Amino acid sequence: MFPDLIAPVLDFEEQLGACINSMCQDDATGQTLVFERIRGGLEMREIHCTYLIDVDINDYEMVIFDGGNTSGDAWKHIFLPRQRQHYFVYEA
Repeated sequence: MFPDLIAPVLDFEEQLGACINSMCQDDATGQTLVFERIRGGLEMREIHCTYLIDVDINDYEMVIFDGGNTSGDAWKHIFLPRQRQHYFVYEA
């Protein structure tokens, strides 16, 4: 059909699911932050990562997983839902 258009959407969904899964592990550390526009302003709040399973992700301007584990790994994964873009940063 249109593989160039479908691939980024599938990658976005796959990476979002991987982040939720990582944040649900027993040794996970960190937090999940969402940014949403409320009354014209951009507001940030912390949520539990599994909340993203049942909501329309497009309601958020940005989602940040500030994750890691008790072994010392640290990473951030930033999602821009409306553009279906995401960026991963591993912090060794």
